[in-house]
Amino acid sequence: MIPVLSIVLPIFGLIGLGVVGGKSRLFPEAAVTGLTNFVLYVAVPALLFRTLVKSSPFEALNPDVAFAYYAGTFAVAGGALAFGRWVYGLSGGEAASFAMGGMFSNTGLIGIPLVFATWGEAGVVPLMVVITFHSLIFVTLFLVLHDMAKSGPSGSTGAGWANAGRAAWHAIATNPVVIAILVGLGWSAAGLGLPGPFAVIIDMLADAAIPAALFALGASLARFRVEGNVPQAMTMSVVKLVVHPVVVFAVAHFVFALSPLETAVVTLAAGLPGGLMVFVVAQTYGVYVARAGTSVVLSTAGGILTLSVLLAWLV
Repeated sequence: MIPVLSIVLPIFGLIGLGVVGGKSRLFPEAAVTGLTNFVLYVAVPALLFRTLVKSSPFEALNPDVAFAYYAGTFAVAGGALAFGRWVYGLSGGEAASFAMGGMFSNTGLIGIPLVFATWGEAGVVPLMVVITFHSLIFVTLFLVLHDMAKSGPSGSTGAGWANAGRAAWHAIATNPVVIAILVGLGWSAAGLGLPGPFAVIIDMLADAAIPAALFALGASLARFRVEGNVPQAMTMSVVKLVVHPVVVFAVAHFVFALSPLETAVVTLAAGLPGGLMVFVVAQTYGVYVARAGTSVVLSTAGGILTLSVLLAWLV
């Protein structure tokens, strides 16, 4: 466990420092937004671009990685949706937020730093297979479920899919992570390499990505409160941190027979705490907001233990 803790504790330590900073006067909301934008639009894209240019992505990319992760994740989403409806008696929109909290991973702000710290650039390549379509697929799905619940039985399912699809495609087309992956793949295929001064700039930005991402996440979480129905939020966190990685591991290992590295990466991706989009989607529709925010906080805190156990098993 000592090598594992040497990976996990610094990562959550930086998140903790971000929480302290976010609660202080040094980082008002505008400063946190600016730092988060720097991470998402500059530093993380530079890290992904460098990884693709320096590696051999077309030899390492395996579509079965996506099939394994998404098959297991859809199974968890369906089970969580049914559990929320039949056990907790949640309405359509509430059940959608409950299910999203149980399967939507924070692949960007925690996943990339954790995978990079554990396996280096070799681990980031299969992770990119997961994150390229992560928001497109799941944000679209849950926007549709919320729209259907809001419109009622007489609502148009087709219109819900169309509206959510347009919103999701616009978000993906302007998503700096997806753009960086596509540009990196094209750059690597062209064999352009990285000229000296350009390489230095990319390296400096990429090296800033991990600490800045973790601090920004903590500063963002500082604005969340533990409130609402805490037992339901805790159930979401348990599904996210325990059930989700177990299901994805079973699919990756027994159904798709992925390599040990690929299996480890998709399992870890499934075991990540809930992403901030869980709260954003709930807040957009004004449904299940407090419980969604609480689940993000609880899963991030609980991730210190569960990710340590998971890494001790996988590494």
